[in-house]
Amino acid sequence: MQKHKEIVHKIICILLAVCSAAALGIDFESGAETGRGGIAVLSSFHGWGMGQAVFVFFLAAFYHDIHKKTPHIQKDTAFFSLFLSVLVLIGLCYRNATGIALCMLNTVQLCKTAIVLIGYGVLFYGLLVLLLRFMKDLSVKHIGKKTQEVGDEKKNAVRTAAFLFVCWLPYLIVCYPGTALYDAGTMLAQYFGLEPLTNHHPYFQIIFLAVFINLGSTLGSAAFGMFLYVLLQVAAFICVLVYMTEVFRKLGVGRNILRALICLYAFLPVFPVYAISVGKNINFAIVILLLTVYMFETALDPEAFVRSRPKMILLPVLLVLLCPFRNEGLAVVVGCFPCFIWIAGKYRKVFMGIFAGVLIFVAFWFKGILPMAGVAPGSIAESMSIPFLQTARCVAYYGDEMSEEERTAIDRILEFDTLPERYLPEFSDRVKERYNNEATKEDWEAYLKVYWKQALEHPVTYLDAVLNKCYGYFYPDDPGRTKAYYVVGAGIYQLIEKGYDLESKFPGPVAWLDQFMTVFREIPLLGYTTSIGAYFWCTFIFLFFLLKCKKPKLLVVYMPAVLMFLVCAASPVNAYFRYGLSVVFTVPLFFLITCYALGMERNQVRYENFL
Repeated sequence: MQKHKEIVHKIICILLAVCSAAALGIDFESGAETGRGGIAVLSSFHGWGMGQAVFVFFLAAFYHDIHKKTPHIQKDTAFFSLFLSVLVLIGLCYRNATGIALCMLNTVQLCKTAIVLIGYGVLFYGLLVLLLRFMKDLSVKHIGKKTQEVGDEKKNAVRTAAFLFVCWLPYLIVCYPGTALYDAGTMLAQYFGLEPLTNHHPYFQIIFLAVFINLGSTLGSAAFGMFLYVLLQVAAFICVLVYMTEVFRKLGVGRNILRALICLYAFLPVFPVYAISVGKNINFAIVILLLTVYMFETALDPEAFVRSRPKMILLPVLLVLLCPFRNEGLAVVVGCFPCFIWIAGKYRKVFMGIFAGVLIFVAFWFKGILPMAGVAPGSIAESMSIPFLQTARCVAYYGDEMSEEERTAIDRILEFDTLPERYLPEFSDRVKERYNNEATKEDWEAYLKVYWKQALEHPVTYLDAVLNKCYGYFYPDDPGRTKAYYVVGAGIYQLIEKGYDLESKFPGPVAWLDQFMTVFREIPLLGYTTSIGAYFWCTFIFLFFLLKCKKPKLLVVYMPAVLMFLVCAASPVNAYFRYGLSVVFTVPLFFLITCYALGMERNQVRYENFL
């Protein structure tokens, strides 16, 4: 009987392995046309040879090993694996701007949907069990014990900082005076009067960058001023990384894990490339990283945190900086407020006072300082990416069916006639560029009436518009086709034309670095480090593992990342890497926190805060 069960189990493993291999190589859109029947499903196996057979054998052995070592199915892991496979299915439906109907268009697509859900679901289940097992073993060996390193903390910090700076130095030299993202050019153009000054790009960021450009110009080189800005940013990033490693070193995290973490920041190109970039997302991401470390420390020991004067001074500064660094920062501050209150214990009143002071200052900044400085608020259209895209998709698909009254209502807001041509599923700026800034309250009321009427008539179209614009943030295989995930070399062309020497000083090496980054994103596995969806997946996975640890107060460290995921989902561009930089910079920290929580569980390290 036992031998019979073993044979049956092996057959099931082989069938599941075939399903997973088919899911990985499936041509999901090829069966969308009707009339092909089962041939369209079987075409997924077309061209299979020895390589695919070996891969199936490897997967079957992998599934058998997982079952052998973990015979009882972990229901929570199984449901989470299904959730991840659903995300893959959504990505397959939208990567060519098709729609959710693709997964159930006909019998062929239903069969392919089943293959994707089962194949990916089983594969993710096995990988999650394996990853969790690895992290638990790692935590037992290297976490929750007395640190092996005995020495001067300052020496450790200096060595770490020097190592990171030396590793990033080639990028600093090649890209001198720095990498200027698109928004940096717009911000400086506004400051020097080349474009209207608004708070669409935070005014504080504009002034902050302009101070360095002016300083450089005074010294004879605007490029040198920009380079000073980049050096300050690099120094801030390195200081936060050093502080983060020292926090975990004191908690007993092994030096090998910390060295691996630092090497990740040092050698993975995405970190130095963005560390030397000029734009509103980088310094915001650095602040989020330090704030997340502070939340972790507060969750561990609120009393020790409150007793640290430097931390209690820097915490409100970080919270204040979030808002003028990026307009969405206010959402992070508001979201973090209840988290700090929850984990603060008997020091709730202290943190309530801090947040009250921060909100008062932020209100004074937006309602007092900016109007006095003559800075106009950003257009309301900037927060309407999703509704406007939903309207544009409806007009593109069903515009001929709309009444004259509905067309007029939309036209007064978005220019109806050109809306179908301006609709790009993954990019909202083309739709918003014809927004009528002179629209009255009555115009908006008429538009919203049509908007909700269309929502009731075409709910799937509205859903497609939303998912088509944001699926890349939770689908790792999407490279973000709408815009490059990196920018190498200065590109502030408007100021260069005005005589500011902000062009790249080494165009040859910059071109080579640009080619290297393009090739890097095509490297198997490593290329996923250039996908913003992969970083959000890591966040989801580490959050799930932390839930399994049953340490609820540690979950607060994910609040900034969750809020930034929602911000990215509502942003104007799909899968735009720099929008999610605050999560990219924080993912290695999430790995450390999860390993530490697992170490606490396995090594029976306890803190009263978690009970």
